[in-house]
Amino acid sequence: MDSQLRARAEGRLAEAAQAQGVADPRPPYRERLRRLRQSQPEAFDRAIQHYEQHVVPALAGSDPLSTWIDYGRFLAQLDGEGRTVHVDEQGRATPWTTDAPAGLVLFIPEEPASDVLVLCQPLESSDAQEATVRLLVERKLG
Repeated sequence: MDSQLRARAEGRLAEAAQAQGVADPRPPYRERLRRLRQSQPEAFDRAIQHYEQHVVPALAGSDPLSTWIDYGRFLAQLDGEGRTVHVDEQGRATPWTTDAPAGLVLFIPEEPASDVLVLCQPLESSDAQEATVRLLVERKLG
């Protein structure tokens, strides 16, 4: 893979995240990739191949956050189907679309035992958004 293309893509993602007030979305994805490498090596290989062949080229030219969220959806769907939602400041969830504002975006799997994946998170979450993450992602009630 072209290291200049990768560097440009990562730079564009960092700039877009900062401009839209969201945290670097990569850490939860890296954790998901570590889990895949240990438990589903074939799915891990697919995830890496998809990143190199589709994500990096798209990050270099199109909306970086939407591209990255789409990659997160791809990673999450390696474990099973689900839905992607945008959670507003009041805690209301609506289906995520590529033209939705940046903020809290979650992949909620159909299988209740599967983990919810944070695809994008604001730098400053509202109380309702923080409660949503605690409940759905961290599985804490209080």
